[in-house]
Amino acid sequence: MGEASPKAEEIFEKVKRIIVREAKVDESLVTWDATMNDLYADSATRMSIGDELDREFDLGTLDVEIAEDTTVQDIVDFILERVADEE
Repeated sequence: MGEASPKAEEIFEKVKRIIVREAKVDESLVTWDATMNDLYADSATRMSIGDELDREFDLGTLDVEIAEDTTVQDIVDFILERVADEE
């Protein structure tokens, strides 16, 4: 991945904290291109991550399911779009 914007970096750090807490993985595993499968996140864990993302970023209801092949980058991009829509 190229240079991320400061806003993307800020969101990445928050997403990373949530994933580490909910998936109970070492933070070194949470990279921009890591998939939920790479992070050993089963469907229940992915739902928990989605719920926490909803709360953290005040997204309302996530209308996108976090799938096994969803990357951390995908999540950050989704949140960036949502935040931009609100501004």
